[in-house]
Amino acid sequence: MKNGKSLFSNFENLNGVTFIAINEYLSKTTGEIANHVVNVGLSVKNVKENDLAKLLKCTGGDLEEISGNTGIDYDTCNTALDEMIASAKKNLSEKVEDRTAQSQGQTDAYIFITSAIRLHKDTQELHVFGQGISKKVIVEGEYKTVNSSDKTLAKKAITKALNLSAGKFRDFLIPNVKSVKMNGETLEIN
Repeated sequence: MKNGKSLFSNFENLNGVTFIAINEYLSKTTGEIANHVVNVGLSVKNVKENDLAKLLKCTGGDLEEISGNTGIDYDTCNTALDEMIASAKKNLSEKVEDRTAQSQGQTDAYIFITSAIRLHKDTQELHVFGQGISKKVIVEGEYKTVNSSDKTLAKKAITKALNLSAGKFRDFLIPNVKSVKMNGETLEIN
């Protein structure tokens, strides 16, 4: 990795929330190459708390609109909302063991080096961690077809309608990044 020391130094010196550009990121699973704008330094807990507040404010009228826009029946949308609220509450628990299995797995799998760089304990791979803001695809990848249940589709529709943010957090493997632009400086990685 070129400029490794400079990369860590720049991430260590970030104050608060900052936008960075991750250029020509190669997705390990799809082969897609894309440029990403990522918000780093955010408090995941604050984002989860804001999402829970939005879920709790979701009304029957909101669900009727989501149901009408998607063709998914109201009861399925209501069940999806109830499950999302329960999950959001669990994931805000101070005790890791009380959180969902996915949240526990994420917490147990990584060590944060800086607020935006984390190390995967098993693979020893470094990742940039942040909230995805935008993506511009340069080379299309191969995407598998997924046949989601109506309840899963309802959860996705609720997430979109309420503009929930916790699901927008992403990991970017540092070896798969060509360059990172932050604080007006472009750092060549590969």
